[in-house]
Amino acid sequence: MIDARDDVIFSARPAIDWRELYGNAHPVEIEIGSGKGAFLLAAAAERPEVNFVGVEVQPRWVRWMHTRLAANPLPNVRVVRGDALVLLRHFVPAASVRALHVYFPDPWWKRRHQKRRVVTPELATLAWRALERGGVLHLATDVRERFDAMLADLTREPFAVEIGEDGTRHVPTNFERKYRRQGRPISRATLRKP
Repeated sequence: MIDARDDVIFSARPAIDWRELYGNAHPVEIEIGSGKGAFLLAAAAERPEVNFVGVEVQPRWVRWMHTRLAANPLPNVRVVRGDALVLLRHFVPAASVRALHVYFPDPWWKRRHQKRRVVTPELATLAWRALERGGVLHLATDVRERFDAMLADLTREPFAVEIGEDGTRHVPTNFERKYRRQGRPISRATLRKP
């Protein structure tokens, strides 16, 4: 497991060598905010030809995913406990990731909590740097007004944006299943690096 909790300690470490980490040259996809890992583990099981990294800040969900992986090992999954921005800023090589997945990030409504938001102009810059040409950032949320704000932040970089389903099959997260049962509308976009 990679641990990306501390900017100061980890900023001196070299960038990740994906081939060395996984033992193959398969494309890499990163899920930011994996939670209990519903998307991460299902997608990795369905697509063994892709290497997945799940980044989660909550220790209990990281332990949860590790327990699930111990019961059903997936050699194409790695789980990181830490801040996704630190991981992208200091460890992920430029143009080395095929896709980033950001599903149902916490909206952090209160002004004093806004510094905790995941989707920011900094994420846009780091995503642009990490994605290979043709790479995509998948975004979904149930909070329409945050969706518009997230798109405004992300499109500070020259992504090509597709609103709605992009035609590729996606594995629903726990939040998506819950929100669909409640009849809540889901806002979804795919941002592609030309």
